[in-house]
Amino acid sequence: MKNISIIVPIYYGEKYIPNIIRQAEDCRRYLDKEDYLELLLVNDAPDAPLSQNFESNDIHLIIINTDENIGIHGARVKGLKKCQGEYVLFLDQDDRICSEYFYSQCISIEENDASICKAIHAGEEYYAEEQVFKNIISKEFVLGHWNQIISPGQVLLRKSAVPDVWVENIMKYNGADDWLLWLCMISKGCRFSLNDDILYEHVSNGSNTSGDVVGMAQSEHEVIRIVQKKGLFQGNDLQLLMEGFFLRNLVRAREMRTLKKKFDVFDKWMRLREQGVNYSEHLKATGIHSVAIYGCGAAGKHLFSELKTSICVKGFIDRNAGELSAEIPIYTWRDTWPEVDGIIITLMEGEEKVEKEIKEKAGARVLVLKDWIMKTEPRFFQP
Repeated sequence: MKNISIIVPIYYGEKYIPNIIRQAEDCRRYLDKEDYLELLLVNDAPDAPLSQNFESNDIHLIIINTDENIGIHGARVKGLKKCQGEYVLFLDQDDRICSEYFYSQCISIEENDASICKAIHAGEEYYAEEQVFKNIISKEFVLGHWNQIISPGQVLLRKSAVPDVWVENIMKYNGADDWLLWLCMISKGCRFSLNDDILYEHVSNGSNTSGDVVGMAQSEHEVIRIVQKKGLFQGNDLQLLMEGFFLRNLVRAREMRTLKKKFDVFDKWMRLREQGVNYSEHLKATGIHSVAIYGCGAAGKHLFSELKTSICVKGFIDRNAGELSAEIPIYTWRDTWPEVDGIIITLMEGEEKVEKEIKEKAGARVLVLKDWIMKTEPRFFQP
């Protein structure tokens, strides 16, 4: 018999709850009858208490309202203290898990303290480089190369393995409490198994803490202070951690410059759309009536939304076609692609190399969305 607890902090996210319940119910169907599955919704918005109208006949549903805002780390710990499960999953309110999640993870964990599954992020399989996943939780990799676990939603934990240091040191800043958890577990000598199944999808909705660069920097600094204060690592290990932290901040500076460039492209694209300059008109004017979109990330999805009512979009093309769900077909590089008038590249960097590769593989015309955006002038100026 397996006892499993799903702990979900809710922050002004009541709209997500029906989908969370549905996912848990779908997972329940893959478990044995005698297995116990509970879902704990920890509401961390005291001025917006959750109603008690949510029900389920398949799982045990527990709603916890906090008296004051305690942050995502505090909400997770509050749920941990209330839960009954031998196994625990910390899930974010807007993320997704497959119905086979617990069936697969419980097999994978064996006698270990946790099991990490593969994941989808921004519409793509996150671990395209197998070496990264292979080393994802080794001490040397985590200390020197930063946290490559996207979210706690990838990890099924034994409740007994959650370190006291993580439970007793609630972080003030949201964002990096999961990194602290992995550091605590590594310092404690916990054992992790790796699950090659893609069972989890991290959803970027623009409001995720992980997308708040300043907030994440504050949260990561707080992790470093806790690690030093509690003496989790010493000597060479601590030095490796600090060097990795320094390098991470250099990477963050480069990422900020890249994000600025992407923002400029997206900003102009939106201004063009607001002023009635649509890419679909450009395509039809050049004789293109059917397309495939290369890249099913944010830009690809926005483009599909713009084109689908006026241009025949036959599918996405992506090297890692691993989304848990999609409105139209997604083709990998190995698949036979549909016949179309043009293939549109939606990448914001590295598009030159991809354009050359597509031309070598397909006979269709290749277009680069960014080129059109930056070369097209608005019909009139609107500040």
